[in-house]
Amino acid sequence: MLKIFPTQLDTYLNCPRKYRFGKDPELKRKYFKASPHLVLGNAVHDALQMFFDLGKTPVAERTYERLCELLRDAWAGRGIFKRNAWKQKQAREEAFAGDREAEKAWGQKGLNILYRFFQTQDTKAVPLTAEQFHEVRLTDTVTLGGKVDRIDRLEDGRLHVIDYKTGKPPSDRDRQNIREEDLQLASYALVVARKFRGQVARCSYLYLNDDLEVGYAPDDDLLARKERELIELCGRIEAAWDAGSFPPTPNPLCGWCDFLEICDEGKAYQAEREAAASQTELPF
Repeated sequence: MLKIFPTQLDTYLNCPRKYRFGKDPELKRKYFKASPHLVLGNAVHDALQMFFDLGKTPVAERTYERLCELLRDAWAGRGIFKRNAWKQKQAREEAFAGDREAEKAWGQKGLNILYRFFQTQDTKAVPLTAEQFHEVRLTDTVTLGGKVDRIDRLEDGRLHVIDYKTGKPPSDRDRQNIREEDLQLASYALVVARKFRGQVARCSYLYLNDDLEVGYAPDDDLLARKERELIELCGRIEAAWDAGSFPPTPNPLCGWCDFLEICDEGKAYQAEREAAASQTELPF
């Protein structure tokens, strides 16, 4: 049985070798290193999860100060996040290498993101679920699932699937084509629609640093087409596992790949890019 997460689909399409290396626990343990972006993103997600959890933060206690407290606790792995204490300590060491000023700057960025969120979003909302794992059987041999940041039930009973993003928003071109080209949100919409036996009114990326929502309303025809695409792609991944064939696809993202050190093709590609960049003529 192949268990696939929506984020892994993008990884496979970008580079099958990176997908394969990422599925190897030993390689991940050896080469994966936390980055400031990852520490920030995880802390923001964890803070928002507990902010919307009625058992941890009743609606009457949802203040910006509470949100800041949750971010700091998530960042440090303390309080209600104390189970993550060791993981956070290691992640912070990898990401900041003891540079307190750098960590302060990233932490302040997180506080700013949450301030913008608090000022612009409905902080009284009670999500159906927040930061919970959901999965469904896609085919007889494939399970599709992942952690969905947030699912809201609208007044008419339909569902809104939301995926928080702390990075840069997409280009205008990518925003315009998201309905046709996106697979991640469509995967979440399929999972949610099947699991909750409801209609997904909208699926959205919410770019927290820019207060920007990018998404679309998935109708039945679109979801049926996306499901066919997902089944075809998962079939290719299953065939790759059967054949043990995960070729590299060198591309501009190689420079940020955790596994670049053990990928000869990626290293060669990156060296060529750096050599070309060093020879670029300046206009002054």
